[in-house]
Amino acid sequence: MNPSSLLNAIGEIIYWIVYLVNPDFREEEKIKEIERKEYQKLTLEIQKSKDQEKAKRLFEESRLRKINNNENLVEICLDDPVFCDEYKILIEKIKHDLTDLKLKIKFEEEWNNTFNNINYGCYCRKYPNLEIYNNCPIDENSLDFVCKSRHICISSKGLNWTESIECNSDFSSFLESIPYSYTKNSESFTNHDILVFTANKYKALLSIKKKLK
Repeated sequence: MNPSSLLNAIGEIIYWIVYLVNPDFREEEKIKEIERKEYQKLTLEIQKSKDQEKAKRLFEESRLRKINNNENLVEICLDDPVFCDEYKILIEKIKHDLTDLKLKIKFEEEWNNTFNNINYGCYCRKYPNLEIYNNCPIDENSLDFVCKSRHICISSKGLNWTESIECNSDFSSFLESIPYSYTKNSESFTNHDILVFTANKYKALLSIKKKLK
């Protein structure tokens, strides 16, 4: 055994002797281990946050570059309706494109698909589903409640879920009462965050459709 290995081995032996016979030393080592784990956890969280910020920045840069190049405008808009509704340049570019009848028809189809694919509660969906929750609507005087009222209205008028402008009074009033939220981390979403996210998406889609008429 070389001198370095021998010294390491002796050091290990002395450490464990002290660890076994000295309660205070053992307690200090436990505290140090807890501190090391907390430091590692904090370091990982900081790195994760940095990675998320970097990914967000790259995504936003790519999105703006595509908008400037007139690429995938409708896809970008409907992928993030709140962003689209507030970004006038994007709205104006799409409005210009929709002078082409084929593009207009394509936009309306994709808008309808986006609107129909939103699902919340029992009634905020293309077809009500009263079996997924014990109580329907899942809230009183809130989003699922106004979706129920909207379904009753469109059913009485023979309309479908996407073409019911004349049934939007209570629905739109409720949506307008909820300001846009910019929370994107779905991992930490609460039930209230999900409600706000859904209401914002409906609100933005209706606003976009109105602006592009």
